[in-house]
Amino acid sequence: MVEEARHRFQEASRQHEESSKELKAQREDFNRKSQQLDEQKTKLEQDKRALEEQASDLGVREIAIREREADAERGFEDKRSEMLAQYDDVIAKRRQTLDERESELHEREDQLQERSGQLAIRERKLKWSEEDVQDQERELDGRVERLIAGKQEEYRHHLAALKAERDQARQDRDRHAEGLRRHEEADRKLGQRSPEEVISELDRLKRENDTLQAELAARPDADAVGRLAALDQEQQSWQAERLDLTRQVSKLKHRLAYADSDAGEREAQRDRIASLVSQQELLRQANEELRTEMGELVDRRESQSPFPACMDMDDNEDLRHPVQADDFGSLRELAEEVRARIAKDSLYYTEADIRSFIGGLAMGRLTLLQGISGTGKTSLPLAFANAVGTKASIVEVQAGWRDPQDLVGHYNSFEKRFYEKEFLKALYRASAPRWKDTIQIVLLDEMNLSYPEQYFSDMLSALELQEEEQRMVLMTHAVSPAPSRLRDGSWLPIPPNVWFVGTANHDETTMDFADKTYDRAHVMEFPHKPKRFASETTEPRHPVSFHAFQGAVDAAVREHAKQAEKVQDHLEQYLREPLANHFEIGWGPRLGRQIERYVPVVIAAGGTIGEAADHVLAMRLLRKLKNRHNNRPEHLDDLKAIVERKWEELGRGARPAKSIRVLDSELRRVGRDEESTA
Repeated sequence: MVEEARHRFQEASRQHEESSKELKAQREDFNRKSQQLDEQKTKLEQDKRALEEQASDLGVREIAIREREADAERGFEDKRSEMLAQYDDVIAKRRQTLDERESELHEREDQLQERSGQLAIRERKLKWSEEDVQDQERELDGRVERLIAGKQEEYRHHLAALKAERDQARQDRDRHAEGLRRHEEADRKLGQRSPEEVISELDRLKRENDTLQAELAARPDADAVGRLAALDQEQQSWQAERLDLTRQVSKLKHRLAYADSDAGEREAQRDRIASLVSQQELLRQANEELRTEMGELVDRRESQSPFPACMDMDDNEDLRHPVQADDFGSLRELAEEVRARIAKDSLYYTEADIRSFIGGLAMGRLTLLQGISGTGKTSLPLAFANAVGTKASIVEVQAGWRDPQDLVGHYNSFEKRFYEKEFLKALYRASAPRWKDTIQIVLLDEMNLSYPEQYFSDMLSALELQEEEQRMVLMTHAVSPAPSRLRDGSWLPIPPNVWFVGTANHDETTMDFADKTYDRAHVMEFPHKPKRFASETTEPRHPVSFHAFQGAVDAAVREHAKQAEKVQDHLEQYLREPLANHFEIGWGPRLGRQIERYVPVVIAAGGTIGEAADHVLAMRLLRKLKNRHNNRPEHLDDLKAIVERKWEELGRGARPAKSIRVLDSELRRVGRDEESTA
């Protein structure tokens, strides 16, 4: 109890010291305010003395005005109007000065009232502070209150005195203004100059008049002035004639020197002209030869097609005959066979990777393969094409590509030739009768070295259209002779048996894909270390039939339509709201159409509904969470909990491994960022 009482006493003492310090600061502020008010009072007294001095000066000026009025009665009527105008200006300026003084007095009065209000507010604050001080300070508080009350009363008396002084100043101003008005008429008759100045001006004018009269008497008569003017004019004429003769002499000397040098120059020019004539004849003959050669080249060019490579394919006998394409048992058997054939080349992919790749072919025409170097991004599409009996076409993307012409090629109007790139050749080759019923892969290697949204823009837009409307426009006008599969001599239909696969590394030399590209593509990421497995030796086979593949895909879509609908309902029911509210991620009908084809094909190829849904969620939606600066750990934790808790509704034993891996990675990144910030 003693210790507690000691503690309370110490706390009370500390509060007392703090209150004393605050009161001391308030007293210092109060004294400073009082000093400022005293200074203002002193300034007002100085202004009052200045006004009194001005009034005295006005009295002196009134006496001067009376003296000038007396002088005005004696004369100077010719200067009266000018002096009156100047005096009006002086009166106006003095009136303006008086008005400004009055305005300053009003402003100071408002400032005094404002300061009085501030003092009243300060008084209330001091009173509230003093009530919290302990009993031993009450006597000191009373003295402070009485001091404040006395000061306030003093300030009120001072303010009343200032108001009285202001009223007296106003009366003085009105009295002086009336005096100025009374003397206004008299001042108009005088002007600004004194009588001594006017007398001095008259003396000066008199002296000037005497001087001018003396000069006039000394001047010659009119006849002498006329003779001097005639002689002066004659002299000017002689000087002009002399100047003209001097110029003519100089010009003649210059022409003589030019004629001497011109004779030698003409001889040299004759020699140059003879040489130029012979050179002109030689050039004319060479021009005729070039014109003849150009005509022959133009004739040969007009007889050739602007698309030489495509025309060569038309003439290729092997491409005219269809290759034998075989059917296959089921999508599951196709996936197992492709995986085994790829493994024969020491390339190992999981069953889920092969199923996802085939599901991507069913989902759309564009697939993006991502991962670090050496994980098999480029090898998969090449090996898949070999496994299904064809050969992929490789297009190496360059960093400087900015236009679809960089991908397809361009037309040279002077040469009348289209420079066909490998991409165009691959599409034209895929539409040939030999490969028309096979699965064709066009590999865009390192697709993100440049922006696909620029050089691949025409294809991204075309692949969104119906199959019969998908085309690649090559020319703005028809050309002739045109390749056989070029429609209207200007555009090529995009073959339906062609898929575009792009590989992507992510480092300082590459660009990020835009959502426009991601949303239209099937995206896959590969693990760092593929696992080896034993595979049986497989015999070579004929190419897989494109129409058989399409038929198997359509059958799977019909058979497993309910599972695809279940995945859409799951995403809509549990994930749309948290993704939209916390991460601003949404989706439209395009994702629904992709799910309708991807999920059934993965299931038909041996996968599960959970495996397919996990890939869609991770690669199409959660991928957009990566490296966002505004991701919050609590929102990521809530999203992860929803995914894990609701996933078994898609099927027993299903686990969203890819989705959880994406969320855990982002949680680790956000946690590191927060630790570094802290």
